[in-house]
Amino acid sequence: MTQKKLFGTDGVRGMANVYPLTPESVAILGRAIAKYFKNKNPKNRSVASIGMDPRLSSSMLANAVAAGIQSAGVDVVMLGVVPTPLVSTAVVKNAHSFGIVVSASHNPYHDNGIKIFNEKGTKLNDKEELEIEAIYFKNDDEKPESKDIGKFLDDEFSRVQYVNNLKDFYCGYLNNIKDISLSVDCANGAFSKVAATVFEEFSGFNTKIYNNSPDGININDNCGALYPQNLAQKVIDNKSLMGVTFDGDGDRFLALDELGNVVDGDKLIGMAAVFLKSQGKLQNNTVVTTVMSNAGLESYLKDNGIKLLRAGVGDKYVFEMMKETDSVLGGENSGHIILMDCNPTGDGMAAALLTLSVMMSTGKKLSELAQDIKLFPQVLTKIKVKEKTPLDEIKDLKELTERFEKELEGGRIFLRYSGTEAVLRILAEGPNEEKVKEVEKKIREFLLEKLT
Repeated sequence: MTQKKLFGTDGVRGMANVYPLTPESVAILGRAIAKYFKNKNPKNRSVASIGMDPRLSSSMLANAVAAGIQSAGVDVVMLGVVPTPLVSTAVVKNAHSFGIVVSASHNPYHDNGIKIFNEKGTKLNDKEELEIEAIYFKNDDEKPESKDIGKFLDDEFSRVQYVNNLKDFYCGYLNNIKDISLSVDCANGAFSKVAATVFEEFSGFNTKIYNNSPDGININDNCGALYPQNLAQKVIDNKSLMGVTFDGDGDRFLALDELGNVVDGDKLIGMAAVFLKSQGKLQNNTVVTTVMSNAGLESYLKDNGIKLLRAGVGDKYVFEMMKETDSVLGGENSGHIILMDCNPTGDGMAAALLTLSVMMSTGKKLSELAQDIKLFPQVLTKIKVKEKTPLDEIKDLKELTERFEKELEGGRIFLRYSGTEAVLRILAEGPNEEKVKEVEKKIREFLLEKLT
């Protein structure tokens, strides 16, 4: 496949006001995106939904991408500062042609990015991104006449639609709760003005919300899903049943149990999978995660009659495999969780409400549910390499890896090159921590000799 020049694993991302995220280049990108979707459906008037997180550069880039889109003859609905999954919902509910999110997710404020949703509210695949890149780099001057440029439309309903969608989906599980305390960290991000509204729709939650005062540069700054442990003492002091931490754009979440212990995405996916299976709602009894998910999760799911499939790193690859296998639940250990029946993209709030639904339906505390899933000890290291020699061309590596994996007794070794650095990442995991450390050291020494 042709190498992409602009798009990474999650849209176009980099430092704000530096190519390719200058206003000028983003306007050209907006026009390319608009042309791509107009070509897909030339008979209908195209409309785009645009949302953003609250980092300093987001309004600059949102206006730039909107200008590019309008210059191609596509109408624009500006949603303002909203979570990423809300944009997906807005596109679907309003039958818009595509959606744009200006956000760098969990990155610090000086970074930013452009994410794209298609008309179904899902992220683009590699082929679609390459087609947009081709239009971008061609950058022809073909534009509609002044009378045909895109309109700027007001948004009136997107927040209400998003909240109502969550309420309708979860009301059967969360309609009889009483005085449940939650501590919520919004990461000074896109959920800062939306989270309280969602929880208020479910009477019975006593919610205390933190880090919901974005100033443009404090997004993800020592708060939210990157630093879930910082919410621990508040969970304990508030006697909360659960702590909820979002990342900057709201497409992922990590939880804390009532004791202040962090519960990662693998455990959240595991407990959700078993719950959905018990409800007869886990299609094909299959869950999709990534190559980075813990082998302990795979073992737990297997014991419960659930098959785990592994996609490449990135929630869009998880989604693509979910679609191919007709699965309804998938995600990453970082906290990107997709519940296809609710929203066809990573949605931190939907995942939080799913976790609460498991707790309310089973009558178990989060610490009890998490304790049932025994994750294996892991060692993750990296080595710098001279060049990225294909792994299947390294003599004796396959045989050595297979032998070491047998020593890990149900564990595994996973090797992958970084997409952006001359680095090879080495992951070893298994039930015996000392054996994991020993195996990782041996495989690392072997690879250092071969690649450095």
